[in-house]
Amino acid sequence: MKLMRYSRKKEPAALARLGILVGDELVVDLRAGHALFQLEAKANPKGEELAGIFMPPYITQFLYLGDPGWEAVAETFAWMSDLAREDPNARGLRGERLFLPLSDCRLYAPVRPGKLIAIGRNYLDYSREGAQQGRAFPAAFLKATSSVVGPGRDILKPAGTEDLDCATELAVVIGRKCKHVAPEKAFEYVAGYTILNDVTARDIAARERSAGQVLLGKCFDSFAPLGPWLVTRDEIADPMRLNVRTRVNGVLRQEGDTSTMVHSIAQLIAYLSQMTLMPGDVIATGSPGALVTSANRPLVAGDMIESEIEGIGVLCNAVVDEPA
Repeated sequence: MKLMRYSRKKEPAALARLGILVGDELVVDLRAGHALFQLEAKANPKGEELAGIFMPPYITQFLYLGDPGWEAVAETFAWMSDLAREDPNARGLRGERLFLPLSDCRLYAPVRPGKLIAIGRNYLDYSREGAQQGRAFPAAFLKATSSVVGPGRDILKPAGTEDLDCATELAVVIGRKCKHVAPEKAFEYVAGYTILNDVTARDIAARERSAGQVLLGKCFDSFAPLGPWLVTRDEIADPMRLNVRTRVNGVLRQEGDTSTMVHSIAQLIAYLSQMTLMPGDVIATGSPGALVTSANRPLVAGDMIESEIEGIGVLCNAVVDEPA
């Protein structure tokens, strides 16, 4: 399943809600759909009240519901998939449209993580920064949650950088509170996967690194595009065998495969869960693939970045100069 937070394009962000993709092109209003499902399929007159509980507007809120929430979504998704085939113009209990074309929707970052943990130099062939081969533990750092933006949002190029870069990363979304997780049980705590574009002001980061720690170079506003949706764990047969690509203005900039991680997803969860991980926390697993020399230039205003991961989709964001 592909879970998302969305609104109609002309609606205010305050009306954004939980949705799910049916087929390739239809977005289901999960709250309205669950209310109708409860009334018509289960003859429960309190469908709207239940929908308010089980289909909150934020995916992170939904994750806190645990197994009952997942059961409610699975039932609703199956029922709504049948309804979409029978009556794609169906209306909810309040007369609202249950199905919208994806092209009519504005998508938001699927989660607003309490912790956004990024892993540096986690691939054998990432030539720009070098790999972690031989390191006993991952090189982890935090990106500010204020850096998170959704699909289609602009990446703001700060006036102080002349070396803006990007990197496509598989992002793991934690589904259940956990601590001291054994590697063999790590995937039990994964809700699903999404895409992170790890934007970096490399010149600023280099100056900060010389002083001992990188902060602004990784954490400016809009430096963590996330999306376009959350693909549930069951949809990805093997997250350690996914193709990852970055394109700028349609030109391939970087390509690799998650099979070349130095520290696997299970190892990362086991290591990082020495601190408590909460539902909605995100682990960005690093960026694979050597940079394509012909495309290896700093990003400038007007560039369009496409971050693509097999089985998940494409996250698109444009670069603009930050307003004065």
